[in-house]
Amino acid sequence: MKQETHSPANNARIAGGQRLQNVLRLVMSMKPYSLEMTGTIVSTFLKHLANIAAAGLVAYMAALAMEGRLRERFGLLFGWLCACLILKALMYYGEMWFGHDVAYRVLKDFRIRLYDKVQELSPAFLLEKHSGQIGATLMGDVEILEWFLAHTFGSAIVAGLVTALLLAALTWIHGALSMLMLVFAVLVSATPFIFQKRADAQGREVREKLAYANGVTIEGLHGLRDLLTLNYLERYKEKNRQAMQDLYRSQIGYSRRQGTETMLMQFCVGSFTVIVMGLAAVFVSQGLIPFSVYPVVVMLSALLFSPLIEVCGVARNLGLVFAAANRLQMVFDTPPVVQDEDSTGDAGGPIKGTINFEQVSFSYRPELAPVLQEVNFEVKSGETVALVGPSGAGKSTCVNLLLRYWDPQSGCIRIDGRDIRRLPLKNLHDMSCAVLQDVYLFNIPVRENIRLGNGDAEDEAVIAAAKAAYAHDFIVALPKGYDTVTGERGIRLSGGQRQRVAIARAILKNAPVLILDEAVANLDTESERYIRLALKEQLAHRTILMVAHRLSTIMSADKLIVMNEGRVVQTGSHGTLIKEEGFYQDLVSGQFDTAGMLI
Repeated sequence: MKQETHSPANNARIAGGQRLQNVLRLVMSMKPYSLEMTGTIVSTFLKHLANIAAAGLVAYMAALAMEGRLRERFGLLFGWLCACLILKALMYYGEMWFGHDVAYRVLKDFRIRLYDKVQELSPAFLLEKHSGQIGATLMGDVEILEWFLAHTFGSAIVAGLVTALLLAALTWIHGALSMLMLVFAVLVSATPFIFQKRADAQGREVREKLAYANGVTIEGLHGLRDLLTLNYLERYKEKNRQAMQDLYRSQIGYSRRQGTETMLMQFCVGSFTVIVMGLAAVFVSQGLIPFSVYPVVVMLSALLFSPLIEVCGVARNLGLVFAAANRLQMVFDTPPVVQDEDSTGDAGGPIKGTINFEQVSFSYRPELAPVLQEVNFEVKSGETVALVGPSGAGKSTCVNLLLRYWDPQSGCIRIDGRDIRRLPLKNLHDMSCAVLQDVYLFNIPVRENIRLGNGDAEDEAVIAAAKAAYAHDFIVALPKGYDTVTGERGIRLSGGQRQRVAIARAILKNAPVLILDEAVANLDTESERYIRLALKEQLAHRTILMVAHRLSTIMSADKLIVMNEGRVVQTGSHGTLIKEEGFYQDLVSGQFDTAGMLI
């Protein structure tokens, strides 16, 4: 079999194929709004026609005035001129209305699809991408498509129609004029294609530099306190400055290429106008065309290329448009790590919450060493089980697999004997609730942050959950109580307060399976004791799987699953395992400090 080579010609062919695919995909995205798109094309066509007709009428009236023949025809011509100007204004409004209505509808669809796709791909996709890059794709790249949707597709069709119409008109005046126009129309239209390869490369570079610059800035804002604490702010500012300088260089290079294209197009249009003026003057002197037509020809020569110039002006930005479209399509084409294939799968029957890991092996990437190796353990219904072990043992990975953020490469995870891969994701998420160490609170009131656990819950239920999580007292002490907005990522609350709000969510959701991944790590000893009591009182009948490092938390569990290097090495209660010689006894005696925290 002949191997595909990466020659310049082959790369150009691939790039051309991608460009064509992008055009087809963007055109198909407008299909649901074909009626509005038709309105855009008609409005744009009539706008250009009215503009050209108005200019031609003015030129013709000036010629008649010079010949002394304007008076008898002034009323009729002036009426037509006014009609053209009114039509131009109305059609300009129609073009802007219909064109942008279609564009913004399609952009809305793209944003919704993109957000849904990122959710489908998460969290694996988020591990591979910078938050700034995702933001640039969601917002910036989608927004750039507006240039094509509102200003390119319909305008290109209109440019072809208007050019054909004017060619016919010039042929009627004199065939040589139409041939001349055809030659220069080809030259003007070809200009963007001459620079196409450079435009595509520069467009990709600008979008990549912009995404990186956004990522650096956003990361610097999120980590500002750490930068100040570590006295690294000046160095990070230099990194940010360098990212902005790189972005500037790519943008200025893109703009210079745009300037070169504009210069060449304007040169062609100017040359055409000058040549037409001279050629038409020769035809008038030879009696081939009447003098009254000469001003019309001269005036039209400056306007004949208006539709083409408009399209080519937007086409100068198609490098950015198609770079953005490529980045979006890469997201859409990325297959999800977890397939929700069986949306009507085995999800019936009451949920007891028994969890089984059966010979589970997993690696985050094929080229990396396995994180889990043939892991087996059981969490019985209503049992509280703690995953214990040093950092990197695979505890949080077990949680991630149970939540189906990933699927194991081999083995099986079951809830009540049902393979979770056969459960619809919605059902799996309904029957489980997770409280993680890094709690995310939205920039909404505390009440609504808790209500995320159950969107239909009444205020009384929200308050009851907060009391059960020992969060009520600090919430009512906030400036607006339960109506206090927590700030972005819950910045206005302490780590322990955010944790208790998250636990209140879990209590309110009341799912059969509760997952705690270092959920009490940010709480003081007294608060942790209250939380453990709350969980025991409120969720005693629930299955709880927790990742724990605190000795006090570990001792509260019914059973411990001790892990090391991706394997289960011991299973049993704290009281039993601490008496046995083995890994857990060594872990407790050698790796816990006097405060009962795993070092």
